[in-house]
Amino acid sequence: MSGTSPATGTETGSGTGTETGSGTGTGTAVTVEQTASEQVPERREFGTGLLHTVVTGDPDRGYTWVRRPGPLSPAPFAAPGLDLAGPHGPAAPIAPDAPDAQAPAGAVRWAPGTETAEPGGRRYRVRGPESVARRLLHHGPDEDLVAVLEGVGRLLRTLHETPVPQDLAGDPQTRPRGLVRFTDWLAGRAASPRAAYAESRLRPRLGETRMAALHALCARIADEPDPVLCHGAPALGSLVPAVPSGGADLLIGEDLCLAPWYFDLGWILGELVELKWYRGDGHPAWPRLLDALFQGYGRDLGDEWGRLAALRVLLHLHDYTAYVGWDEKTFEKYTGFAMFLLDL
Repeated sequence: MSGTSPATGTETGSGTGTETGSGTGTGTAVTVEQTASEQVPERREFGTGLLHTVVTGDPDRGYTWVRRPGPLSPAPFAAPGLDLAGPHGPAAPIAPDAPDAQAPAGAVRWAPGTETAEPGGRRYRVRGPESVARRLLHHGPDEDLVAVLEGVGRLLRTLHETPVPQDLAGDPQTRPRGLVRFTDWLAGRAASPRAAYAESRLRPRLGETRMAALHALCARIADEPDPVLCHGAPALGSLVPAVPSGGADLLIGEDLCLAPWYFDLGWILGELVELKWYRGDGHPAWPRLLDALFQGYGRDLGDEWGRLAALRVLLHLHDYTAYVGWDEKTFEKYTGFAMFLLDL
């Protein structure tokens, strides 16, 4: 492959995925656009070896996102089971007959998936055709997204305060899928030959001190004595702005897990930091996006933010390498940025 990089080609979901966005995977995306002056239904299809997505719909009838693990995905989606939209869950249901219902500016709602007829996939009814990741990559931040990020913070806080179901407590299968991919990679257990080669280059590139910091962070996340119910991969590619109401829907369920509260916030922070770095612009709304996220959640990440951001950036590099392709310049660029974050 040539000259592509993680942030230029995907609309990510659970960590690497697709078309244009939060910075995961590119190059292999397949996109079909149908637009005209009339309301011609839109269809987009995109994916990598980790995640495949099909988006269909129009503004009048709403949009359906269907996602399934890609052909190289090392694990299926998390098992459905928690009723996020039920009477005791943290999610407000999205009425299937009114996907375009008006929402207050910045209002963010869960979009729980339902299983597809073909086993393994999830179907989501949402109010928009593209992700925040794609919007940020192509257009940069704006004030509407500031309100959306504050809503995401509130939504995650509500999820984290939801009591952990008894059947999930202590189950090792409920660890974050992304963390499992990353720790397997660092431990030399990558299934992909490209990822294994990247790992052999990563250790001398980062050095012992930085590698030790990553291992310590992963161990702390995995061994958290009092984990909370987490989204597991609240990617900007899973956050869909509502058209035209100004709200947003956050896809949930594929990576639902138990983890420390800061795992979810660190995921989003890492993607925002990466996108700002990749675009190289100094738009004043970038820091406001993070401030809004933390304000909505009620706390920030303190001094750990650099390491958490580096974890997300390097997981993204792994996913790009394993599920899209190896690129020398991308490896050098992303590891250099991770080194900067780890040294903060």
